[in-house]
Amino acid sequence: MRITQWIILLGTFAIVHTSPVALAQNETDTQPASGASQAGAEVQSIQTILARMSRVSHTLNYQGSFTYEHQHSYTLQSFRVSHWVEDGIEYERLQYLSGPEREIVRNGQALDCYPPGDQLLQGRLTQMGQRLAGLEEFYQFQVRSVERVAGRMTTVLQVIPRDVYRYGLVLSVDQETGLILKSLTVDTNGRSIERYQFVELDLNPDVEAMKNSPLAQKQRVAKAPMNECNQTRTGEPQEWRVRWIPPGFAFTGQQKVSPVRDMLMYTDGLTTFSIFIEAAGSPPPEGVGQRGPTVLYMSKAVRNDQLYRVTVVGEIPAVAAEQIAASIEASTAVGPVEQ
Repeated sequence: MRITQWIILLGTFAIVHTSPVALAQNETDTQPASGASQAGAEVQSIQTILARMSRVSHTLNYQGSFTYEHQHSYTLQSFRVSHWVEDGIEYERLQYLSGPEREIVRNGQALDCYPPGDQLLQGRLTQMGQRLAGLEEFYQFQVRSVERVAGRMTTVLQVIPRDVYRYGLVLSVDQETGLILKSLTVDTNGRSIERYQFVELDLNPDVEAMKNSPLAQKQRVAKAPMNECNQTRTGEPQEWRVRWIPPGFAFTGQQKVSPVRDMLMYTDGLTTFSIFIEAAGSPPPEGVGQRGPTVLYMSKAVRNDQLYRVTVVGEIPAVAAEQIAASIEASTAVGPVEQ
């Protein structure tokens, strides 16, 4: 969910007892999937929705405003996103519309570069071992209804996890473009923990105006994704072994983000988490912090008598982050990765 990732970078940090289905049924602006009130709108197939979601947002020029809130926030925040493609390269700006002026700028990557999450949704990562299976093994997908969001018809897709290691989603997907115009994230108890919703969307924006719009007083430049483009297989982390990851997640790359810090990246196609490992001169703090669906779990590991700080960050439940952190050890240890 790329919008949430940008919000995390901007500093909001991020970034089933009562089932998610019941939450969707309580949406007062949602209409049944059939009936004359839909004016001929058709609910699209799940396969069509996922295929378009995985790629279309990279290729469109658009500008829009949306609201964002999470369970640990006392305020409703608003943002403007501008996205355009020029000479086969993506560009994006995300600006706060309330509070101090802040924005993130991404001078992206080539359109023919498929990030691992997109490849998983499109069935491209096919040689990563038996641990990688179809999303339907780990999520139940249901087309619930159609509704209007930002003046546009959307199909409401219910995504229900089949285990306790991931969150549920209710996605309102634009029927024309495949853009996600509203997203509701729910925990295992069916409680809403994050929501964003477009209130305005322009699919024919003035690209020159977006490019030349003055920058905010505070900006952050986000680098393009660090994974190799269009990889069809992955290996294992170097120097470290992660003995347990949630079923369905796949290792998608490793980067040394500083001379003393390594980052390991994982995705199941719909969500991601990262593991940061760095040498520590003294026992690091341990424990969990969370805002909305984003968890930060801190632990420690030892390699060659050296103490290391381990931090798991991602949009996964704390129970998953804790088990991941506890399973990390030096790669000289033997034994397969468990799922």
